[in-house]
Amino acid sequence: MKAWTILLGVLMVLAATSVAAQQNSSSVPVVIRHAELDSTDIFPFGFNQLDIERNDEFTLKLELFSNQRARDVEIRASISGYEFNDVRPISAQIGPFDFDANVTYPKRLTLRLPSDVDRDDYKLRVEISDRNSFSQFYDYNLQISAPRHAVTIQDVTLNPGNTVTAGQSLLARVRLENKGQKDEKDVKVTLSISGLNVAASDTIDKIDNDDQEETEEMLLRVPRCANPGTYDLTLDVWSNKNHDRVSGTSKVTVLENPACKEVAPVVTTPAPAQPAEPQESSTDKIRLALEIALGVLIVLLVIVALVGFARMREE
Repeated sequence: MKAWTILLGVLMVLAATSVAAQQNSSSVPVVIRHAELDSTDIFPFGFNQLDIERNDEFTLKLELFSNQRARDVEIRASISGYEFNDVRPISAQIGPFDFDANVTYPKRLTLRLPSDVDRDDYKLRVEISDRNSFSQFYDYNLQISAPRHAVTIQDVTLNPGNTVTAGQSLLARVRLENKGQKDEKDVKVTLSISGLNVAASDTIDKIDNDDQEETEEMLLRVPRCANPGTYDLTLDVWSNKNHDRVSGTSKVTVLENPACKEVAPVVTTPAPAQPAEPQESSTDKIRLALEIALGVLIVLLVIVALVGFARMREE
């Protein structure tokens, strides 16, 4: 009975070896000869572990070689275990490519680590596949860490919103997250609208690493008669003893204050100028007097003549 058990075990090992050999013979003939991650050599199957920081982009360089012709080959690199891989996967894919025999092909893939990926050990998995063959897999050990100092802006809340009437106050709260390795103390937050010459500041005493904190309400008084329009709202966050700064901008629309509308001035239309009467000179006046006197003299002569004519008729 024992002999039969040993024989059965040997047969199972031989069968598994045969299947593995068959799968290997029908795998994609493309292999990775050399791999680099951001100019650092990496080796598969646990020979070393590379440390990379989250919230960073990195480039994977591969030297691919095929000992025979291969068609429609795709290369995919991915990191599993990220909480939101279903909506924001940490992966990159290139291809399909055609490979000729005994030719080395350099290829590049670019991946980005989200800022909220957990600090832990991971596998960078590279898969080489085509339409019908078994895929080739290569695993590279990674350690994902965080920068020593990394304060990020998570949210800015404005009340009454991004639109305000001139003369009103704008209330703002800022939520920050510490994604660095160190706790951050005395983090200063400043909001300003340079176009209106207004600003407000607040200080957060402490933000633990991988934790969030929010400022108190900051008050921005919009001038009573500020010009209506859209202005830049600038946010500056100072941390690491004021050695590090992160900034952001948004838009604020200021509406006109009805109380500041200018009253249109009353425009009076001057009456059209009357043409000036020509002034008589002294010579004209003398001439007029002489003409009048002459007229009177003529009238008197006519009267005298009529009277004399009437007397002559009576005699």
